[in-house]
Amino acid sequence: MFLKDDISHGYVPFPEKRAAFYKEQGCWENRTHFDLLKENADKFSDKVAVIQNEKQLTYQMLYEYAIHYGSYLKQKGIKETDFILVQSANVIEVFVVIFALYYIGARPVFCLDGHGSYEIENIAKQSRAVGYIRIVDQNNQKDARLITTQFKQPNFSLWFRQTIVSQNTFSESFSMLADIPKDFNLGAQATSTDIAFLQLSGGTTGLPKLIPRTHADYIYSVKESVIAAHLDDQIKQLIVLPVMHNFTMSSPGFLGVFYVGGTVVLSQQSHPRVCFEIIEKYKINQVSVVPAIANLWVNSESRSEYDCSSLDVIQVGGAKLLPTLAQKIVDIFDVKLQQVYGMAEGLVNFTSLDDSLEIILNTQGKKLSIYDEIRIVNHKDEIVELGRQGLIQTRGPYTINGYYNLPKINRRAFTEDGFYKTGDIGYLDNLGNIIVTGREKEQINRSGEKITPSEIEEFLLHHPVIKDVCVIGVEDQYLGERIKALIIPKQNDDQITLRDIRKFLINKNISNFKIPDEIEIVTDFQYTHVGKVNRQKL
Repeated sequence: MFLKDDISHGYVPFPEKRAAFYKEQGCWENRTHFDLLKENADKFSDKVAVIQNEKQLTYQMLYEYAIHYGSYLKQKGIKETDFILVQSANVIEVFVVIFALYYIGARPVFCLDGHGSYEIENIAKQSRAVGYIRIVDQNNQKDARLITTQFKQPNFSLWFRQTIVSQNTFSESFSMLADIPKDFNLGAQATSTDIAFLQLSGGTTGLPKLIPRTHADYIYSVKESVIAAHLDDQIKQLIVLPVMHNFTMSSPGFLGVFYVGGTVVLSQQSHPRVCFEIIEKYKINQVSVVPAIANLWVNSESRSEYDCSSLDVIQVGGAKLLPTLAQKIVDIFDVKLQQVYGMAEGLVNFTSLDDSLEIILNTQGKKLSIYDEIRIVNHKDEIVELGRQGLIQTRGPYTINGYYNLPKINRRAFTEDGFYKTGDIGYLDNLGNIIVTGREKEQINRSGEKITPSEIEEFLLHHPVIKDVCVIGVEDQYLGERIKALIIPKQNDDQITLRDIRKFLINKNISNFKIPDEIEIVTDFQYTHVGKVNRQKL
């Protein structure tokens, strides 16, 4: 049941015919996110659900803390269906807050920890949020009130502000609960097809768009991801990426681990030494990273100092993984590599852990659900022949039908027959694997020739002194765009010239128009809040 207020405020529900079909096929179960936690509290009561440093929560403790904090929020006036902004570092308290909101039927709006007052204000306005909860660690105590008082429109303010500081004990973190009794009778009336939360689009330009996900569609994607990742109740997963990110939450993410009764271990840093130490200490089995972090790990001199032999699977997603880097991950860590291509808007693809190495290195795998529809089209929205590169469009049982409260953008981002225009470029092979070659906005137009940056980057990663590279287009008066390669050398004293790069690529027999017009030696790239290379800023 979709609330009338949701639709009037810009929620685009699944068309009735497709919704009925997904229900008939068993895609959507009649359960909410809080139902999932309650089931785990019954089944895995004393098992550790999540660990951060010296703190840990069993499933029963997480369940009871969520009810306790939910009772507090209800007493503070938060009502069912209210949107509440949640902004958090990778700390254990965030799980209590999320499930507390689900318990009383309020709906989180997941903000990244790096967002400032400008982003928070605009997300609040667009979502019509009535509250804001910020969870910080002891090293970053910029609280909720400080951020909201920086809003440019002083007449716009959230009536509820709450800052939770992650302390050594939960009693310190949730000291406000001391005089509030747990109320086990506040259970929400939300149904599985109601909006569960709003997530943010993962683009690198402009303000993030709001993505409405229902309990049913999201839990379905989690369940299928658990199968694709071969998770069971013995899994120990390291969380390195921001905890609010879609990849971290659901592919299979911490929700996938909770789904099977495993254990999540939080890291607040992606630095190799910090993560290798956690992997060794807790015998981590699985971790999900973006290519930029994977590249740091494979080039780290500290990896030999730690025993990472417990690691079975490294998932890589969030951006294009080049085959050269993929091979290094497999060789250096002696693990199964699983590529994940997906988006917060819905569609997810996985390489299978049983796939051949060739498929794992060179494709982004197959669609998660047999009911996902993927089509490759040209710029006229005409379907191209199998194996030919084009624009990727999709619809399915867990892909949204429109951004929240953005009708103008929806008319551009979705086709009339309900397909989401991902903005990605790629093709399907004859086995159904998807190969993503880049983003439409990242393509370089040099004198009318369309150039995919990842193709040049893959060649350059074979250069003996190049550690990492990012190829971008730079505005040019005569060419339209010229090709620029930003290069991180393996050693600080490595000398690399444009002449060297040109000679190296000419020997690879690539087309002359793909050879960079300029290079720049850098020590690091600029990154988004989730660790992707921010090509627009570069």
